[in-house]
Amino acid sequence: MKKVFIALLLTLALQNAQAQILQLQDPVSSKNFNSDKYAGIRGTPFLQDKWNRGIVITNNGVYNDLELKIDLFDSKVYFNKNEDPFELLDPIVGLKLYPKWPDTSAAISFMRGINQNGIKPEQYVQILVGSGAIQFYRSDIKQLSEMSEINAGMVKTFANTSRYYIKKGDQYKLIKLAKEEVVPFLQDKEEAVNGIIADQKLNLKKEGDIVKLLQAYNRL
Repeated sequence: MKKVFIALLLTLALQNAQAQILQLQDPVSSKNFNSDKYAGIRGTPFLQDKWNRGIVITNNGVYNDLELKIDLFDSKVYFNKNEDPFELLDPIVGLKLYPKWPDTSAAISFMRGINQNGIKPEQYVQILVGSGAIQFYRSDIKQLSEMSEINAGMVKTFANTSRYYIKKGDQYKLIKLAKEEVVPFLQDKEEAVNGIIADQKLNLKKEGDIVKLLQAYNRL
């Protein structure tokens, strides 16, 4: 029941344009990002290096109209205040980014709290299809790799790994982007699904085409 309530809270908060506006924590009581933390490491620990406008859903309410970065290595969210990054310390349920601001139609939504099949509760998981009988999620993980280079010695680099999950019922199943991985979840409407794939010329090795298929399936 608790998980159902949290999921409902996240869904309503993400969709509610009139969400409650909270006062940001004073930077004195927030944690400043240490810019030297990742010094000497190639690549980026962030989902994107640039700031993106967005909202954050916490247990205490919603923070609107922030400039945000997601640190995927440490699973932390930073907000831009007077050109300085600060960590949001409130317990975060989910967030939404607007990479094409002020266009809000291309929002990217994230949730956390999943504890299944290799996903840790603190990780931020992107919601690709978040409603309906079949749901689709993406988990981007930043890991450190080391390689020996001539004249440089051991060099550390952030490497990104993307994992995809289909949720049916209460279970999150790890899948690859492939037709044979996706279609078995849709066998109860096999004829209609095959028609959708053919009519829309979907390539199920592409994330976007799987999203289109699952959205169409959920409307059947």
